[in-house]
Amino acid sequence: MVHTLRRPGTALTTYDHQMTVRNGVASAVVAAALLTTLVACSSGGGSDEPTSTTPSVAVPTSANVTLPAGPLALTEPGEALLWSDTALLPSHTFRPDQQLSGFTVTGIEPAADGALPDSFTHGGSPFFIHLTVTQAVDRQRNTLSIAGFAGSADGVTPALTLTPPDNVAGCLATPPPETLAKGQSYATCLVTLADPDTQLTRVIYWADTGEEQFDYKSAPVVWSDGSPAPTSGAPSGSVSPTG
Repeated sequence: MVHTLRRPGTALTTYDHQMTVRNGVASAVVAAALLTTLVACSSGGGSDEPTSTTPSVAVPTSANVTLPAGPLALTEPGEALLWSDTALLPSHTFRPDQQLSGFTVTGIEPAADGALPDSFTHGGSPFFIHLTVTQAVDRQRNTLSIAGFAGSADGVTPALTLTPPDNVAGCLATPPPETLAKGQSYATCLVTLADPDTQLTRVIYWADTGEEQFDYKSAPVVWSDGSPAPTSGAPSGSVSPTG
């Protein structure tokens, strides 16, 4: 910037006036450029926009299960499993000491908007649990039961879990076959309802069998993606196991 020196009390010359105007215009241009840059930085790219934490990966609706050879060992209460891992649990919740079956949870996912009527959800947010049941014995004595499975936000507290109505897109509640040969499986689905703004990221088996050895209510078997359970947020209230 060129400054024009003048004595006190003297008027600006034509040159002085031209330089003053030019300097004023230049300052205005610089200020406008800075303002444009700041606006672009604050609004460009959308990088500061919050993103959804709900996974968008499609959940398999069934699994191809091969049970281990040799004697079957009960999955202990409190066991932590990953999606598509198989637990060996009582075939019938209230006959825990008789036969075992394989239970494979492939995942849990939010239901599509409008998939279930409000008369069913009563304000809850529905999620689908996808489950495959595999016969583990040569001679079936008990009707296969999925009682005790529920969605959960923290891996401890069960959400209300129900059999879906007929013809729900994405959640087919296949009834258990009357008989199933050893190694054969069937896939089914349950609906679990979350409180508003609660994400159900886990599935638990928490059946109260009435036997101390099978106390899954105190220490559920948990399926998840392996990430730590959230420590905040209010999970849905305790409910009775689905029959």
